[in-house]
Amino acid sequence: MRLVIDIHPTLQLDPNVERQNESHHHWAIKSVIVNRLRSNPSYSGTIETEKKTSDQIADIRCQLTNSPPGVPHRFVIEIETTASNKDRLQSTIEHLRFGYSIYWVFEPAAMDARLETEGRLRDHMRLPPSLGIVSLPNGELTLGAPITWEEFQFPPPVMGSHEFYVPTYRRSASCYNHGDFSDDGERFTVYGCPGKNEYYISRYLEGGQQTLPQLAPPHERDLPKRIERGKVKRVGPVRGTP
Repeated sequence: MRLVIDIHPTLQLDPNVERQNESHHHWAIKSVIVNRLRSNPSYSGTIETEKKTSDQIADIRCQLTNSPPGVPHRFVIEIETTASNKDRLQSTIEHLRFGYSIYWVFEPAAMDARLETEGRLRDHMRLPPSLGIVSLPNGELTLGAPITWEEFQFPPPVMGSHEFYVPTYRRSASCYNHGDFSDDGERFTVYGCPGKNEYYISRYLEGGQQTLPQLAPPHERDLPKRIERGKVKRVGPVRGTP
């Protein structure tokens, strides 16, 4: 039996996008979006499907050297075709923590999920989110606006140790940059060695220069607890391996 997907003639599939463990409909939407990006000369860089940011796999992951105005150089696109139990707020937090802005795109059949997502995201954003919508039969494809680090207000972490989580595929690295934190207005970068409970701190100086990373002194070594108490806060995304 041949499967037929109704696609408006203004939308084109990307022949290089392979179908993974997903419905044909979800694959077709993903392929159409990838074609829209790759066929636009304003986008240059890497546009891939089913790639990880943290331990999460994004439908589409983009790492660009050039992009149109208002479009981040690093972003992911997540596609929702039906209602699901996915925690889209937590997915947003994880993508942002690892330096990727995020577009959420919903099909008409997932409008309830879209409304639920808007409500949960609105509690953490300065302005209401603008989410995307896609309808292959009607030729409608709008990505909406990206959710970025700057406009998202992160909830306090329940476990401070989660701020120093290293994805499984990076645990062989000898050094991992956990990003920037702030303690009473003092900004610093935290480095760790996967598999070791040690933190190295590089402090910012005037003019943006930084000190060489040094082992955290005894009164600063319990960073996870200090994060849980609200004494230390994350102020920049994870940078990962050097």
